[in-house]
Amino acid sequence: MMSTARQRGGFTSVELLLVLALGAVVIGGAVVSYGSIVRSQPRVSSFITVPLGSTRMQHFYGSSNSTLDTASAPQFGGLSQAEELREQFLADVMSATAVFCLPRDDSNAYKPSIIAYNPLQHAELDTPQKFRAHLVSIGAVTAAQYRDYRNPLNDGVSVPQNASIFVLGFSKYAGYLKVLSLYDIDVIRFTGAGQPQGFHASVKRYADPVGSTTPSTLTYAGGYDVFYPPSVFNASNPAQWATDGFSPLFVTFERAVRLALTEAPSTIQRFKRAAERSFYLIWWPDPCARHLGPVTNTLPSSDPRQAYNQNAGRTSFMFTVPMFPAL
Repeated sequence: MMSTARQRGGFTSVELLLVLALGAVVIGGAVVSYGSIVRSQPRVSSFITVPLGSTRMQHFYGSSNSTLDTASAPQFGGLSQAEELREQFLADVMSATAVFCLPRDDSNAYKPSIIAYNPLQHAELDTPQKFRAHLVSIGAVTAAQYRDYRNPLNDGVSVPQNASIFVLGFSKYAGYLKVLSLYDIDVIRFTGAGQPQGFHASVKRYADPVGSTTPSTLTYAGGYDVFYPPSVFNASNPAQWATDGFSPLFVTFERAVRLALTEAPSTIQRFKRAAERSFYLIWWPDPCARHLGPVTNTLPSSDPRQAYNQNAGRTSFMFTVPMFPAL
């Protein structure tokens, strides 16, 4: 009986050696399989020196440089940065009192932490267009800084390639609106001789400087960028990829009660779908996309999806954001 008890008290050396041998085989197989998977995945093959220019670099990152080394798409390493920025954006929106998306053509130099506003003197800010008009009326920006624009494919004008998203929060300063954060989305096309052919796309967040206790200019607080090569292999001929691009960056769905106001052109009416609050659909460029080549869109002009359906499947970064999140 004592001999049986001793035998059941542990493993023999032969059993241990057998387990170790089997473990080595399993681990070795896993390593070989993982290596094959990694080698078969698309990898970033190069970094592109993008000539953004000193003005854009200053507006984008507060840098005095004129160029930026950017990873070429698909940029899987930048996915974690984009995901982190997505979480921060959603957190900012949840704390916001209002969100205003303003389209623009050039880079954004306006990054205030507060904006003068007196509800007894100034007009109600219930649309992005009125918010833009207010900024112009108080002398904060020129009329050319942001486009007076109301959704794509309505008036025949070109769709703005860039956008700024003002996330407003509760203010402790009387007579001022607080800018909780500001997000700039820029998609820049390069076709010039000697320039890298393709698009530099970036999403950047600006917030109060760390430790700031008084109103000041918002500073760069994180983001991501990626360089998209042309969809056509012959990158030296820009005419062959003239339809590449990423737009719109957002659309605004107005309240359905505004259907009572008939406006021209009639395509504006199709965006009046919101039951209670106006809201946005917002898209960010996806670092994992290979290029910004065109996607077929066959929806009729009466359907609001005609304005943005081409973005379906092109990016995993899409947001539904109310214009007035907090009440």
